[in-house]
Amino acid sequence: MKKPVLCTFALLAVILLPSVKAEEISSRNLEELEAKLQLILDETNTPGMIGSMVVGNEVIWIGSLGLADRESQRSVTEETLFRIGSITKTFTSLAALKLVDQGKIDLNIELNQLLPGIGLVNPWQDTDPIRLHHVLEHTAGFDDIHLREYAFSDPDVTLLDGILYNTTSRIARWRPGTRMSYSNIGPAIGGLAIARVIDERFEDFVQREIFDVLGMISITYFHHPLVASSYQADGETPSPYIHIAARPSGSIGATAIDMAQLLKMFIHRGTIDGVTFLRPERIDRMEQATGTLAANAGLVAGYGLSNMYEDKDGFIFHGHGGGIDGFVSNYGYLTEHKRGYFFSINARKFNAFQKIDSTIRTYLTRNLQPAIPTPIDTSRDISGLSGYYQPHSPRMELIKGFEQLVGTMIISVNDNVLTMAPLFGEANHYLPVGNNQFRNKDGSVATLIALKSQDGEQLLQGMSTHIKIPGTLAWFRWVLAILSILLIISSILFALIWLPRKFFFSADIHYVSFRAWPALASTSFMASAIIVILTGLGDAIERLGKLTLWSGGYWVLTWVFAGCCLISLVMLWRHHGRDISSALRWYTIAVTCANTIVLAYLGYFGFIGLRFWAY
Repeated sequence: MKKPVLCTFALLAVILLPSVKAEEISSRNLEELEAKLQLILDETNTPGMIGSMVVGNEVIWIGSLGLADRESQRSVTEETLFRIGSITKTFTSLAALKLVDQGKIDLNIELNQLLPGIGLVNPWQDTDPIRLHHVLEHTAGFDDIHLREYAFSDPDVTLLDGILYNTTSRIARWRPGTRMSYSNIGPAIGGLAIARVIDERFEDFVQREIFDVLGMISITYFHHPLVASSYQADGETPSPYIHIAARPSGSIGATAIDMAQLLKMFIHRGTIDGVTFLRPERIDRMEQATGTLAANAGLVAGYGLSNMYEDKDGFIFHGHGGGIDGFVSNYGYLTEHKRGYFFSINARKFNAFQKIDSTIRTYLTRNLQPAIPTPIDTSRDISGLSGYYQPHSPRMELIKGFEQLVGTMIISVNDNVLTMAPLFGEANHYLPVGNNQFRNKDGSVATLIALKSQDGEQLLQGMSTHIKIPGTLAWFRWVLAILSILLIISSILFALIWLPRKFFFSADIHYVSFRAWPALASTSFMASAIIVILTGLGDAIERLGKLTLWSGGYWVLTWVFAGCCLISLVMLWRHHGRDISSALRWYTIAVTCANTIVLAYLGYFGFIGLRFWAY
């Protein structure tokens, strides 16, 4: 669950894990596979990992590699638990489907009826109420939880109190059931709904009806003495164990043997060791996305009930990933081929995660034929889709403005190939396959669809949603942002020249206050931005989610920035008509305007005076 939520300016890429091409594995021998995995751990300075693979009815591999704890040099064993983060959501949806099988709940139940007083705010309640499946599919429109909630740690907190600790993430930001936006508050509310129906503690129900039935012996929502230690991105700095408030979203710790049991159940469509756990149609529903415009328009790929549909190297995997306290985990399974895998590492090493995921998948699919790609359909002219599209379903409302600025895509169509080019990073190329759907040129199935919203807006929707905007708006924002940042940086560099000349070399520098206040504004803004970047690169949850020098410093600096901007404007007015060189006057006006523009933008999106520890 716990992925750095803000890591604002420079770290948005952390929210989604990019895919990597599969590595070649020359040997089918499991010992060589383990040797290759150990080499990845060593090369990336990742302490340890657990893993499992299932083919048919057989668990072909249980892996326990490296160290569970660096300080004591404790090795990873088959009894070692790793926290699996957001994979926990899988069990929340399984619990809901278990109740559906028992006739005790309906996925379409309105949560305002089941959970009155929980604080759900939905402007579309009369026509589009928030239903149970919406919170499990992340289609209710909720904001993700905030840093203070990620930093919250209390082993005794109740699920209700954990949800109420949240401040604004229970508000539908758009019409429920139209787009997907990942939010950790949703499954927690789903867990509370389940608890309300069964009139017992959610975790107790899951233990009895899921863990025990599936033979998952060690798995637990709570701290276990055999859980591995975990580490930050350097692989050396320990990450503290946090008793999260939203347990149904990410608290579970499990062994590789536990997770092998889950894989067996999935690949046998709800049956394990000959015993029916869930009816096959419930597993089908779990894998089916229903809560978006894209799903309603026929796009199969998407996010179901805590179950992701992923096209990897020509194979359609279902599963889920997760991260918490330095642990990063993933599981996936191939329904058609009845095989699946799971692994978890105990350091926030995404390069290691990608390499291990690729290596295990390659081994698992080594003797299988990839799916035949969906044929290209060029019967429809798609040139009308060209243009500029901005993100329209932000996971974190706080960084909506930044997402719009750097996440706007340039869509072009050439030779019936749709190209999505971001401001930063590589472009993606999509081929039309009919019904307004597109597949990645290296993929096998459609993962993107062009459609219109209820309000007639042109959208491109897959796992995320982009809305078409005028090109002039996109370029206006880009040019204004680039010029503003360049002017702000230049004013700091300029001050490093004239200040020493004035105070150390007695140079004849006039109008010091006229020059100084814009430079002070620029410096305070850059200092606040650097704090956010450095905390994101380090540990944003601990540094910003609590009242620290980092979070307090950011709060102070943004108010200093605002104050200096206002004083700079006053200085412009006071020095109007004075004998100041045109170059200095216009340069100072430009810098002051740049700072004021940035102040207005950050203020509009709530960044000025933001108390991360209380937000």
